[in-house]
Amino acid sequence: MKKKILIIGPSGSGKTYISAELRKGGINAIDADLVLDLSSWFDNDGKEVEYPEDADKEFLNNHEFLWNKEFLKDYLRKQDEIYLFGLSGNVFNVTDLFDKVYFLKVERQVLTENLRHESRENPMGRTDYQLENALKYAEEIEQKARELGIEIIDATGKSPDEIFKEIKQ
Repeated sequence: MKKKILIIGPSGSGKTYISAELRKGGINAIDADLVLDLSSWFDNDGKEVEYPEDADKEFLNNHEFLWNKEFLKDYLRKQDEIYLFGLSGNVFNVTDLFDKVYFLKVERQVLTENLRHESRENPMGRTDYQLENALKYAEEIEQKARELGIEIIDATGKSPDEIFKEIKQ
């Protein structure tokens, strides 16, 4: 069976790290941020825009990071078993494309540390407002995931292999 698994979680929950570690082990674990043409930032009029590294309250309140559902549908059709790690403003509108969806939860302090870590390539969380916004959004999306019955994985302190074992059950 060709399994299509989506693993979502807030910025700083370890999606990029876990997917990279699983790929080293030969698992088709993909960081959605690395899928060319899957996602972009859009303004309120639906116009694609560049994300500024110092995105402020004005930008974050008036722009959204979205996945292209038709692109994703085509991308998934070309995959055998895949574990897609990512998050977008419309992620809950694409869950129907997957066989199973999981939510990675980590403690707030871990999110804060991860968002501010110097090795982090994703700029989200660098400014105080971005951090505050990311932490608030983390709570909102976890609540939405719970409402939708998405299985929650507490990833705090767990290795990628331990997390993958929970997903593979």
